[in-house]
Amino acid sequence: MRGRFVGIATLALGLIAGCQAEPGFDEKFEQRSGELSAKARQIEADAKVQLDAAREAERAAAEANAALPIASDPATPSANDLSASTP
Repeated sequence: MRGRFVGIATLALGLIAGCQAEPGFDEKFEQRSGELSAKARQIEADAKVQLDAAREAERAAAEANAALPIASDPATPSANDLSASTP
């Protein structure tokens, strides 16, 4: 009888020790929270890189467009167009 009690007590202590080895809710929450925060920071950094690249492309396109000569409207004759003048 005493041996059976010792065996059950040992088994119970083993089960309790096994339960405590697994992280609790708070520990899991903190770990997941940290992982999600790291992912969020990475997503924000990636988005910033993409936005900066888009802004730079827009700026380069605006500079390229500003450097192009202004095309005249083909419907409006220019002063140098001799065919449009009347004799």
